[in-house]
Amino acid sequence: APAPAPTPAPSPAPAPAQPAEVVKWVQVAQWSDPMHNMKWLYKRNEMLEAATNGRFIIESHPTGAIMHGKEAFDAVNEGTIDALNSTMHTWIGKIPSSPLFSARPLGFTATQMVAWLEHSGGLDYMYEVLEPFNFGYTGYTYVTTPEDLCWSNVRMDTLEAWKGVKFRTKGFWADVLADPRVGASVTTIAGAELYAAGEKGILDAWEYSNAATDIALGFYEICKYVYVPGIHQPATVNWEAVNDDSWAKLPDDLKVAYDAVNHAIAPLAYTDLVIEDAKAFKAFAAMPDLEIVTMPDKLQAQFFEVADDLYQKTCAADPFFAKVYQSQLDFLETWKLFEQYQSPKF
Repeated sequence: APAPAPTPAPSPAPAPAQPAEVVKWVQVAQWSDPMHNMKWLYKRNEMLEAATNGRFIIESHPTGAIMHGKEAFDAVNEGTIDALNSTMHTWIGKIPSSPLFSARPLGFTATQMVAWLEHSGGLDYMYEVLEPFNFGYTGYTYVTTPEDLCWSNVRMDTLEAWKGVKFRTKGFWADVLADPRVGASVTTIAGAELYAAGEKGILDAWEYSNAATDIALGFYEICKYVYVPGIHQPATVNWEAVNDDSWAKLPDDLKVAYDAVNHAIAPLAYTDLVIEDAKAFKAFAAMPDLEIVTMPDKLQAQFFEVADDLYQKTCAADPFFAKVYQSQLDFLETWKLFEQYQSPKF
């Protein structure tokens, strides 16, 4: 009889799987905790951690928690932290053209801004202007609704009515309002001081944020009017930048996941804010001592003319600003062609 087959040697036990490396980033934001911007940064981080099976964790800190938000640009550039989230126009001293990518008065709405960034060269221009800095990734997390144009205790329904108005603002909008054709008395006051300044009559009017934020600050308690639409800031880009080295060390699949989640939250955050703003306007409309005033179309057109003159002067002195601004004007021609035929009126 044949000999029995030898018993095969037992297979060696498989080596235990190595735990996946977990990447942790530290981020500083320009925003404070109650703000809608922080709410959606936290949601982004939750989505990213879930999408990567816990391999990628971002700790986002509101301004003041580990440093002030205004320190974040240098901290990311120098590699002290991994990432920031803010508005580019906060850094206008470093990037003179930054309002074009962030919040240009008489500029893009949120939908227009995303379309220009994604489909008409806007992101390429952003990469170009940020090339001198140590950023491996830059983009947007979401683009917001318009701000309220202003809170006011005086009527300002004509260009002449703006003359001498004590108005708090900053940036390009301050330059527009200071133009002799407008003639407002412009001042810059910190947001935390606005309520007291308005209550004491130091200010006649001021702009700050969108309706959902402004209602929480109680401006309706001391103002007769809230003006809309926010032509001075039709949208605000929440901008994200990542340190070069942090980005280079990130595995490719996590890079893809990070960018995809940033794009995924943009429409979710925007539409959530639309609903929150609508709730605020409903509350404003029910307040007997507050009037919601829509700026007349003629006045909006006059402000566009003043703003465009300012931008054309800036273009003459700054070739990069000129090519980006022209790109935006060209884009608007295409966009308005669509709106001409596809803007329901029912």
